[in-house]
Amino acid sequence: MDQSPSYQPEFVPMNGNKYMRLEDPHGAPKFQHTVVLGLPQPVVPQPRDHIIWSLCSLVYGNPLCLGMLAVYFSIKSRDRKMVGDLEGARKHGKTARCFNVVTLTLVILGLLFLFIIYGFFIYNISHL
Repeated sequence: MDQSPSYQPEFVPMNGNKYMRLEDPHGAPKFQHTVVLGLPQPVVPQPRDHIIWSLCSLVYGNPLCLGMLAVYFSIKSRDRKMVGDLEGARKHGKTARCFNVVTLTLVILGLLFLFIIYGFFIYNISHL
């Protein structure tokens, strides 16, 4: 049995406790915990890519292919966010939002125009 010299029985004292426990004369607790709080980091909001709104613009109303452009810039915004370019993602997200707003406005105006024309025709037909 090959033991290192530090673990052989003649080098390790086996009798009695030769170590005394040190007591604090002031009666402080044995364990003191120190909590270090760093400065609060500013919360940086993640840029929004508006992908769901862009897909709805593409599927439900796509005048002048603006919904497709909104989806394109939403995907570019998401890619930039994954790479870590938050400023580029924010820029593409704003562009996608602008295309979505224009698409939604055109769809609402188109539906309003259709309802007005439909109402006008129903009114004229009923009064003939």
